[in-house]
Amino acid sequence: MKPLFLLRLILDVLAAGLLLAALAYNWLGNAAHEIIGTGMFLLLISHNIFNRRWYGMITKGWREPRGIVTKVINLSLLITMLTLLVTSIIISETVFGFLSLTGTFTLRQIHASAAYLALVMASIHLGLHWSMIVGVVSSRFGMTAEGRLPTLVLRVVAITVAVYGVQSLLTVNVGSKLFMQMSFDFWDFQTATPAFFLHHIAIIGLFVSITHYGLKLIRGRKRRTRTVGHKAVERGSI
Repeated sequence: MKPLFLLRLILDVLAAGLLLAALAYNWLGNAAHEIIGTGMFLLLISHNIFNRRWYGMITKGWREPRGIVTKVINLSLLITMLTLLVTSIIISETVFGFLSLTGTFTLRQIHASAAYLALVMASIHLGLHWSMIVGVVSSRFGMTAEGRLPTLVLRVVAITVAVYGVQSLLTVNVGSKLFMQMSFDFWDFQTATPAFFLHHIAIIGLFVSITHYGLKLIRGRKRRTRTVGHKAVERGSI
């Protein structure tokens, strides 16, 4: 693993951790929430600088299904993050309070909705690159997942996390947050702080698993289609 890639991976993990921390608004308070959010956006700026070549490839690769899915997800994540950034500046009371902008209740709802949409989109984005990340990290630390038993264990873990992630979607009431519905459920951080983060990590795991294994299923079908096509051509040429 190259040192630069390791640095990028650490910064991305840190940004994801700050996003999770920022979601715990009622635990941290407004000032800490804004400071953490500002740190997260600084890390996301570095992420975009490291991946700046991607912007030059936006107009290419729209004929390949994988390329279309990747670009749609990445552009959706970019729009979501920009929405989160703009609303955070407008409703800010601490970091950008000197701007004296007026934040309405609707803007706060949009901000909260964008935060959870960012969590979902970032998880899907992570799932798109999960094979590469696992491969690079495994190579760096000398780990291997080859063989039926390790593969089976990893799949059981993925299924367990995904099932817990589905339960977590309901527990955290993500649906109401995404659609800006009024909700009076407030997390009790005095008694269940670890559970809050476990539920959100499980939600990330759920969408990473859906994306990762969804892509593997598509690739498998594509290979089978090509194999059948080649066999048909060979039979026809005999």
